[in-house]
Amino acid sequence: DNDKKKKKKKFVIVGGGWGGWGAAKALCQSGIDAEIILMDALPDPTGSTPYLSKSGKPVEAGTRGFWKDYPNIYALCDELHLDQSEIFTPYLNSSFYSPDGLEATAPVFADVDSVQLFPNIAPFSIPSNLPSPLGQVIATFPLFERIPLQDRASMVGLLLATVDCIGNSDNTELQAKYDKMSAHELFLRFGLSDRLVRDFIKPTLLVGLFKPPEELSALVVMELLYFYALAHQDSFDVRWIKNGTVSDSILEPLSRNLMTTPDYNLQVLG
Repeated sequence: DNDKKKKKKKFVIVGGGWGGWGAAKALCQSGIDAEIILMDALPDPTGSTPYLSKSGKPVEAGTRGFWKDYPNIYALCDELHLDQSEIFTPYLNSSFYSPDGLEATAPVFADVDSVQLFPNIAPFSIPSNLPSPLGQVIATFPLFERIPLQDRASMVGLLLATVDCIGNSDNTELQAKYDKMSAHELFLRFGLSDRLVRDFIKPTLLVGLFKPPEELSALVVMELLYFYALAHQDSFDVRWIKNGTVSDSILEPLSRNLMTTPDYNLQVLG
């Protein structure tokens, strides 16, 4: 018995966020005969006890929005027999704000069949599911509140160059060229207006890649633009937790499942 105890492995996971609980789940379900300990700074990282701010509002780190291409999270909900219609809102429009106010609204692409251009001048409908980048341009055309048409139009050259560069994965020489260039230089080369960059593109990059254009590779920005905005029109359709928090809606059922299933040997320390 003592030899068995000495040989039994022990895994310690630090952090009770998505990564920590994902690691705990993988270890528990791997069949390894081991002791698994998850540690977190929160008093109760299982999601069973709300962690509140001084004002009494729930506090939680990590993702708040759930994009359409989050297959692992949706598969987890199915595995835990959670009703996604009860946990998540429908897919909703996303709004982009600058210090001056609302700049643009991203549509729910999966719900947009056609768009009325110039509804107050000469209303007529155009299909929004045209090939990239035409579909995205048409779908978002009426949804920019403050950025003038000429500023929006300044992005067309970049969109076409992105499709040519990233869509042709065999052209490694061209991709290497853009990788040596900063995103700031990229925007200058293709003539994007200062206002479009300042009020829309730069804030979007700060949210998506956590850096300004001056510190990002042009190729990385083109890849982001291609895969999330051009190649998959509805990848940025987003929905939110309907009631409560991420912790009590998803992490609590997950932690309860892992802690109560026989032979998982999971211990959680807050």
